[in-house]
Amino acid sequence: MAFVKNYVQPLTARLFDRIYRHYFEVIRADTPELLNQVYTLRYQVYADEHGFENPDEFPDKREMDEYDANSEHILLRHRRTKICIGTARAILPKPDDPLNSFPVQEISNHPMLHDAEIARYATEFSRLAISKEYLKQSCDASGAMSTFQFDPTCKDKRFTMWLTKRIVRFLSVGLMAGILELAAERGYPIMFAVMEPFLIRNLRKIGFEFPFMDAAVEYHGLRHPCGLPSLYDAFVTMKRVSPSSWQIISRGGRTQQLAWEAETKTEEVRLAVAKAKKLAHATPSADLDALELRQAAE
Repeated sequence: MAFVKNYVQPLTARLFDRIYRHYFEVIRADTPELLNQVYTLRYQVYADEHGFENPDEFPDKREMDEYDANSEHILLRHRRTKICIGTARAILPKPDDPLNSFPVQEISNHPMLHDAEIARYATEFSRLAISKEYLKQSCDASGAMSTFQFDPTCKDKRFTMWLTKRIVRFLSVGLMAGILELAAERGYPIMFAVMEPFLIRNLRKIGFEFPFMDAAVEYHGLRHPCGLPSLYDAFVTMKRVSPSSWQIISRGGRTQQLAWEAETKTEEVRLAVAKAKKLAHATPSADLDALELRQAAE
């Protein structure tokens, strides 16, 4: 087991990271044109592909909500075709109303969410969306990636399918890494999220722990309100648990350093993070959520 952990896992992580970065990139949606792609992609995923949203409510085929006004967005783009296949956003606190800034505040009464000193320095990771249709289009149009077929019944391409499934995992984790970097750059060392079990499991596999704040809720499937009281501490733990994953997700420590600078910028921020750490496990719902996670994994 030690050989696998110390040699095989780091080698595998670097291999998949190189493949992922060769074909995909995360960019900031900081122009009207890119923002339009964000909303169009979300409509594709939430209305067309999954039916989570009613298409009739979005006649212009752009999925938007009230939180987009105080959010910053990123896109996952296929390098060669320039097709944007995924997106996510960081919801920022309203300077004059931090206690009414995040969707998670509406579904959980956890004290960490309803403390103005904490919420003022927090973001919420939200609206992660990856389009299977756009991913397929980019694969079909791109050289070696055209060999990646999403057909588990294909008996003669088992290695391709094995490789494909693992690269696809990197897509959601890559978006998460982009949001972590954005939040740290903007000076927000605390993060909230309402996360699907599959993403929580994928993050745990690379040593990135998002503590539960409350019992799971039903919203298009099982979702867990989560709170990360310190981005910096999360990276420290990740480096200890999975150094190879830390190297990739933190960009060689760059995002961890940004998180430290955000956390120690002022005395007010330091006190907010300290309070968030104290309140992070104030509601003892971990046992219930752990059971629900195991059930979802089965």
